[in-house]
Order: sequence, then structure tokens, then C-alpha cells
Amino acid sequence: MSVTHPLLPQGLPHETKCYVCIGVFDGIRPVLYVARPDGDWCALCGDEHPDDAGVYRVVGIGHVIDRDPSVSEVLDLGPNEEAERSALGEQWARSSF
Repeated sequence: MSVTHPLLPQGLPHETKCYVCIGVFDGIRPVLYVARPDGDWCALCGDEHPDDAGVYRVVGIGHVIDRDPSVSEVLDLGPNEEAERSALGEQWARSSF
């Protein structure tokens, strides 16, 4: 049974896999970059990270929204699209990659 979240679009379950960097996971960095490489969800702090699985965690996307409801503004991104902002409260800039 899927759990729904009031800020998630219809059909996107709370437990949908989302990759986050360790700064976001630990709650010390805000989500400033959301991307969908190959359709996967990523919610990252926007800093550069090494190509090392140890700096990422997997969480349900609903947990990202629980911490920062403003991320729900970009949950309409399609595969291979991204959104970035300079700080919390700033507008998201969207693009394709």
C-alpha cells in the first residue's frame, strides 16, 4: 500500500526513491538542486560532491517534502529535467539536460 502526502502530485507515492547528499540527509544543508537523471529523483544541496556513493543516501521523496515543503514546487519535473535555486525562498530555475 502506498502512502500519499498532501504536497505530492497524484500518483507520486511518499516512499518514491530519492537520492540526497549527506548534507541534505543530515539536515545541515538545504535542497537547492532537484534533478531527474534517467527519471530518478535527486534532491541535493547544489555543492560539488565526489563520485562516491558514500556521500549519498536514499530516502522516500515524502521525507524531503516533510523537511522542506517548497521542494514540492518542482515535483512536476520530467525525466532529464532539473531545477536549481540560489537559496531557500528563491525562485527555481528549470532546465533540461
